[in-house]
Amino acid sequence: MYTTIRGCFTSPVWGRIRFLAGVLLLLSTTLASAAPLSLQSAEAIALGKNPGLGAIKQKVVELRHQAVAIAQLPDPHLVFGAANLPLNSFSMNQQQMSMLSVGLSQTFPSFGKLGLEGQQVGMEAQEAADTLRGQSAELVLLLRRAWLQALYAEDAVAAVRHQEQLQAESVRAALALYRSAQGSQADVLRAQLARDSLANDISRLQAEQASNLAQIAQILNLREPPSIEKQWPNLPPPPTLAQAEARLSGQPLLRAAQAQTRSAQIGVQVAKRGYWPEVTVSVDYGQDFYPGSPNWLSAGVDLSLPIFPGDRQDQDVAAARAKALQAQYRYDDQHLALTQQARATFARYAALKTELERTDQRLLPTARNAFSATLAAYSAGRAELSAVLRTQKEVLDYALTRLQYRRDLALSAAELDFLTTEGGAQP
Repeated sequence: MYTTIRGCFTSPVWGRIRFLAGVLLLLSTTLASAAPLSLQSAEAIALGKNPGLGAIKQKVVELRHQAVAIAQLPDPHLVFGAANLPLNSFSMNQQQMSMLSVGLSQTFPSFGKLGLEGQQVGMEAQEAADTLRGQSAELVLLLRRAWLQALYAEDAVAAVRHQEQLQAESVRAALALYRSAQGSQADVLRAQLARDSLANDISRLQAEQASNLAQIAQILNLREPPSIEKQWPNLPPPPTLAQAEARLSGQPLLRAAQAQTRSAQIGVQVAKRGYWPEVTVSVDYGQDFYPGSPNWLSAGVDLSLPIFPGDRQDQDVAAARAKALQAQYRYDDQHLALTQQARATFARYAALKTELERTDQRLLPTARNAFSATLAAYSAGRAELSAVLRTQKEVLDYALTRLQYRRDLALSAAELDFLTTEGGAQP
């Protein structure tokens, strides 16, 4: 019995089964890789692969290393020398004053300057980190805009194709009346023209969709435009206006402007350290080779003298103060701009939500009923073809308007989500 089972597993049939299993596994892997891309997955790809964000990440790393290095004392100086060496013999014991010396000196910057400069570069690193978060949020917003535009174009094409079916009904009704001698050939031609002209709208929308998919590919750093999910994404519900305004202080780009202001304020303190002298301490040891002469030890302190500050220190401090005020004004201006943007976006979101509900519940159904009634009246000879074409166009206009409201509502929600993004952990 054992031999039989072993022979079965080593038979050619079993080899075919394994081959088919491998083919099925390959097909399943290929189908999985070709699955439509979701917005959440696209956002993760964008944040992980975008080269612009990668450059800012390295800038943060650079500044953090610089913050450590700049706060250190400068390297000490080691000096070797020969003094009073006679040129006729180059002998070190010919004259009493000839000697070899070795010296060491260390410069100490103005008191507290190194620590302040380290804090200043640290603030610049914080600014870069907040800029990274802000530009990450901007990249996500840009991706969402292109994504929603692509979905709008996709659904708009479907709406226009549905309108083509309605136009085909008008063409059939015009042909029926024309064949029964109750309509004119001009009505048939006008109906056909209205139907055929929709092909141009489809071509335009398809070109817009291709452009948006190309932009998505650029954001994701892909060589080819991806296949995206057709369903509309569920974006985070926007906060109330009061909550949005309260969260603005934590917005990464605003935090970056605040860090820039703090860095400039520290720069004022660094400039004030220019009124204090720099100190250099030096020690030298000399070896005298003349018989009976002693060796020598020298020590000294070297001070800079900032006693004429009018054209140097005073100007540096004034320039640093102007830079700090400039950064503060930029922060205040950006805060006002973000507040205005949040209020305008919230108002637009509320209006779009009401308009979308009204279009869904009243306007679009009424337009469809008006078209059906007008087409029936035209088929019975009680209405003109122009009325049918007008009501058909109104159906398409309201259908596209509904899609625009849905797109713009989602875009407003995405913008409010960007505006209320708060700084997270250090990247």
